[in-house]
Amino acid sequence: MPGASVPHLVLDANATTPIYLQVSQELQRWLASDAAQAGTALPSERDLATHLGVSRVTVRQALALLTTQGLLERRQGSGTFILPRRIEHPLGTLQSFSDDMRARGLTPGARILDFALAQATPQEAMTLGLGASSRVYRIRRLRTADGAPLAVERSVLPEERVGELSPEGLTDSSLYALLLSRRLLPVRALRHLRAVNADAEYAALLGVRLGAALLMTERVSWNAGGVPIEMASAHYRGDRYDFLMELVQPEAGS
Repeated sequence: MPGASVPHLVLDANATTPIYLQVSQELQRWLASDAAQAGTALPSERDLATHLGVSRVTVRQALALLTTQGLLERRQGSGTFILPRRIEHPLGTLQSFSDDMRARGLTPGARILDFALAQATPQEAMTLGLGASSRVYRIRRLRTADGAPLAVERSVLPEERVGELSPEGLTDSSLYALLLSRRLLPVRALRHLRAVNADAEYAALLGVRLGAALLMTERVSWNAGGVPIEMASAHYRGDRYDFLMELVQPEAGS
């Protein structure tokens, strides 16, 4: 695979910022542009040092910093490669995976891993406000962006509220779009977030090493009428996903 061609980076020898940080910041700016393609290799440390007019030690420090930030990957004997950009998702936004990916210029995908219609467990019935004999759909899907695995989602939906579902209707399709078409789109949710480690199954599905960091969310969603529509959980790749939360200082005396 051909290496990336790094454009001219502007360094200021008179600035108080250390040169390696300037190199890191300029490379980070370039990595955020469309010119940097994930999976391509950077020029060698020697070529970068010559290009920038700095020492190889300076370049090595800059690359090490970008590697710890999850922007680059150093491969022994192969060089330094550009990693896919991290996805930042606001915790306060209730948006489907498909819409989120399309907004980033990525093509969303969904592959059915498990699909079942069965009697609700006591926990499911209590959370979704169902009778003891009610049935629920349990759906687990691998979610991808441009073909790359990003998350494993599991949804539990009450049959009596969502109507008939099929695996074919949820393959490479948005569940939220389907709910919207049935006037059941969730408008409010409670979400829990915690860190977990990938077991053998999740490591294989998501293409990460055993024990890799994952972000797990658990959510209950309600429609505009205040009726619970979905119990859901998801495991996201920790090396690709960041969840953002905006914090506001309360007014004095409040």
